[in-house]
Amino acid sequence: MSTLLDELDALVADGRLGHAYLCVGDPLLDGKAFAEELTLRVLGQDKGGVDDTLRHRVEDRLHPDVTWVEPRGKLRQIKVEDMQKALQRIQEKSFEGGWKVVVFLGADRLNPASGNKLLKNLEEPPDRTLILLVSASPERILPTLVSRCQTLRLPALTRRRPAWGNSLEAILRQGPPLTLRARLERAAVFRDFFEEAAILHLEADPLPEGESVEEDVENARISEARRAVQQGVLAAVEQWYRDVAVLQSEGSTDTLFYSESEGDLRRQAEALPAHAIEKLIANTRAAARKMEGNLPVQIVMEQTIF
Repeated sequence: MSTLLDELDALVADGRLGHAYLCVGDPLLDGKAFAEELTLRVLGQDKGGVDDTLRHRVEDRLHPDVTWVEPRGKLRQIKVEDMQKALQRIQEKSFEGGWKVVVFLGADRLNPASGNKLLKNLEEPPDRTLILLVSASPERILPTLVSRCQTLRLPALTRRRPAWGNSLEAILRQGPPLTLRARLERAAVFRDFFEEAAILHLEADPLPEGESVEEDVENARISEARRAVQQGVLAAVEQWYRDVAVLQSEGSTDTLFYSESEGDLRRQAEALPAHAIEKLIANTRAAARKMEGNLPVQIVMEQTIF
């Protein structure tokens, strides 16, 4: 992790640091520690280094130019009101005349409304503003947000596979459907898969023992689980075909997301022309946009091929 931080430190010194990073790490452990250390180094550039006072102010959430946003409430979401406060801080001037940093711990907990509000600021942030999205489950973040961030996979992270990860990989190993019948069959498979994955999602993130919620809150929780799973699955599908494209272009295997399935990825890279892989990636993104519009899963899947 120190090597990565040193590289980012050099970018700050050269004035080439990006404005938004997706830090793939546990928001309670290595992801949080990385965000704190990077924040310290960015702020320290204006102070001649990091001293004990600066470290204390950042780690104890006392620095006025560092905004921390975390999930809260029974649904453990980053809510619109929290986002509005963070965005207001992004647009304000620095209290100490240097950098401003906004850290979203558990960025996969952004609900759709919050995520859409953040989107504009990721496209056109003010100068000397750093936005960090920290998540151990980047596949659950809206693809439109991910595409506007540079992704940092923290070396210390042991990537946690979603509960539905193995099942999805088994589907993707079969390759894309090549006939109308195969497309209809694949649509039905994904329709059932999304529901099963949503159940696994809820089971992996249960309410605290003994706690109950009202029916409308529970329905909202289920709807959010479905939405998160749909977007997470589609992001993971896109990453699969990105890996296929990497291998077809003879890129480094070190960058593969599905490194354990390299054999299957290579077989698809050899069988599919480059334009077909590009179309599969585009289809996946199109499906994600349509599902954000609440179109029925069966219809969306029949209209796309992956």
